[in-house]
Amino acid sequence: LTFAASKPVVKVGRIAGQFGKPRSSPIETIDGVTLPSYRGDNINGMDFTTESRIPDPERLTQAYSQSAATLNLLRAFSQGGYANLANVHRWMLGFVDRSPQGE
Repeated sequence: LTFAASKPVVKVGRIAGQFGKPRSSPIETIDGVTLPSYRGDNINGMDFTTESRIPDPERLTQAYSQSAATLNLLRAFSQGGYANLANVHRWMLGFVDRSPQGE
């Protein structure tokens, strides 16, 4: 829209995922098998297996590291000028170059 229609576009994106997921039930049953509910990547795994649904404290450390890395990247973008709203039009130029419209 920015280039084709010459219209201003507000770009919105999701910065990070949701690591913890509250559930209405502590368990779920599929095909007669009952296991603990998936609580999010920082608690247990999504696969419907006994091993995957065991809470793993190491997941908290991994989630912390990923969150810290995301914040550091955003900090670098904001302080380095890349996230400056005056540069918004540049954010999509690579995508446009690799599209049929850019050829």
